[in-house]
Amino acid sequence: MTNGAVTTHVLKLEPGQHVHLIGIGGVSMSALALALHHKGLRITGSDKANSETAQQLRTAGIPVAKGQAAENIGGADIIVYTTAISEDNPELIAAHNSGQPVIHRSDLIAYLLDQKQRIAVAGTHGKTTTTAMIGTIFLELGYDPTIFVGGHCHNLDSNFRLGESDHAVFEACESDGSFLAYDRCSQVLTSIETDHLDTHGSFDRLRQTFADFVRLVDPQGFVAYWGESNEVREAVLSSSARLISYGISPESDVTATEIAITAQGIGFTPLILLEPLQPVNLQVFGRHNVLNALGALAAACGAGLPMDAAAKALANFQGVRRRFELLGQVNGYLIVDDYAHHPTEIQATLATAREHFDTRIVAVFQPHLYSRTRYLMEDFANSFDDADVVGITDIYAAREEPRDDVSAQELCEKIHARHRDKQVVYLPTIDEAVAFLRENATPNDLVITIGAGDIRQAAEQLAATV
Repeated sequence: MTNGAVTTHVLKLEPGQHVHLIGIGGVSMSALALALHHKGLRITGSDKANSETAQQLRTAGIPVAKGQAAENIGGADIIVYTTAISEDNPELIAAHNSGQPVIHRSDLIAYLLDQKQRIAVAGTHGKTTTTAMIGTIFLELGYDPTIFVGGHCHNLDSNFRLGESDHAVFEACESDGSFLAYDRCSQVLTSIETDHLDTHGSFDRLRQTFADFVRLVDPQGFVAYWGESNEVREAVLSSSARLISYGISPESDVTATEIAITAQGIGFTPLILLEPLQPVNLQVFGRHNVLNALGALAAACGAGLPMDAAAKALANFQGVRRRFELLGQVNGYLIVDDYAHHPTEIQATLATAREHFDTRIVAVFQPHLYSRTRYLMEDFANSFDDADVVGITDIYAAREEPRDDVSAQELCEKIHARHRDKQVVYLPTIDEAVAFLRENATPNDLVITIGAGDIRQAAEQLAATV
């Protein structure tokens, strides 16, 4: 289902080769750029905006052009793109006309990890944190893993790590079906919910794609899966590998008891086939992170790691950027930023805020993608029960063109119709969101920015207030 123009078996990367990445500022593309740069290849790239990531790449010695133009590919030996790059992109057109290999991001990851014992982590929710947790376990236990994460992992101070061992763990994205490039890996399947219908067309097609992914598993490996999801249980029926279930229910192979809020985050006692391990005190907030931790422990079990040591390692997990990330306190109120962009994720984020903080919750959400907002409008409208004040910005288009059949104002109206007692405000721009929060946030509030676009800028501006 990937659109790579070459397959991984004809791709050959050597030091000194020039690789150009179209859309280099994306989280997975920037990790690939840095990894190849560390391997001695000449890397260039382009991005539509002068983002913080683009600046970091330049600081690392990687030229990044702002905007995309045919001349940017500059005689590259290999050109890499993502699904976010449209067919009419001038660089992609020039790349196809150049006669050089043009490959999808997922094919490049598959090539780089081809000779390793790989764990691919997929699912609608939780895959970034679960990937980072698995990577942390391998790292803490001294296995020197290679890790690719879809976010900045604080334990790595990066979104990737190149290890010398045969172990690798990486995030496998279902959004465009590109995870079908990853065959003969062990797998972790965290969840399957309605999303990405702009590329999959229907939920039935999405479910089928997950089942196709599971069929690619290494038969000598394992599939660790969330056993409390009907959709996930159905998908893993196609597995030819060992199955390891995880979840809160005692029927799961890997489960938890004694879940409790702690001063630092959340604690629990993990059990493997009902045998307790040592208690774990996570440094991250939210009951959903207990589930992510169980997924990581299930993967550790499948990989044959010492389980008490794996559980102990989780206590050192420091979290991932933009996952309920505390940015600071200003004028007596706390500022948190979170990447949630699906209704289920928003509910989990706000439930975490409600459970861990006894205060008023002021949430500003930036919808991500017109298609997602349209398909899941009613679910989004029902996602803000735990917020006391709700602000909605304009939709972040990302790879899409604006549409007339959906709007942020419509979402505001639907939230207000369900919660007449809440203050629900339309805040079109980041500047308007910042101005509203500065005027309306009061001491002891928890202010949280939510979304996968650039809404973090509002939280950062608030946190920088003197």
